[in-house]
Amino acid sequence: QEIIDMIEALPAEQLNNELIGQLGRAYNNVGKYEKAIEIYEKLVRLKPEDHEIRAFLGYLYYENEDLDKAEENLNKSLEISQLEPFVLFLLGNIYSRRGRISEAVDCYETAIFLDFDMYVAHIDFARKYEHMGRHKKALREYKAALEIDSRDEGLLEKINYIEKKCKATK
Repeated sequence: QEIIDMIEALPAEQLNNELIGQLGRAYNNVGKYEKAIEIYEKLVRLKPEDHEIRAFLGYLYYENEDLDKAEENLNKSLEISQLEPFVLFLLGNIYSRRGRISEAVDCYETAIFLDFDMYVAHIDFARKYEHMGRHKKALREYKAALEIDSRDEGLLEKINYIEKKCKATK
């Protein structure tokens, strides 16, 4: 909270938004999601028309399982800049989790049209989660990649390995 208070106290012209963003991303990388969200909420207030800051805030909420706020921020990001494939991908994931399949498909199709590789995105997410020790989330992402391309035998082995890790931590 101390760092957030310091940021809040500084006049806007003295703030280096890129450094503040890096601090927020660092908090996210070490699992301090609430701190990262606080920092990005501040950045959104300082730069409300920056679609990347808004999108990353949506991503942080997505990572923190707050799908309502994630959806809200991702949609606001798309209002500012409509052709953001990763934002569309995340929004598609949210809609899919909520059973809004038609909306999810629309997001995914638009992301693919914009040359977004959903298979690679799921693998990247899975690796990130695995590295962070979040095995259940890693497993979900690996399985989503498998649904896209079931020919990857290495992926099947990885899924089996992660499933064993999940069982061992119960």
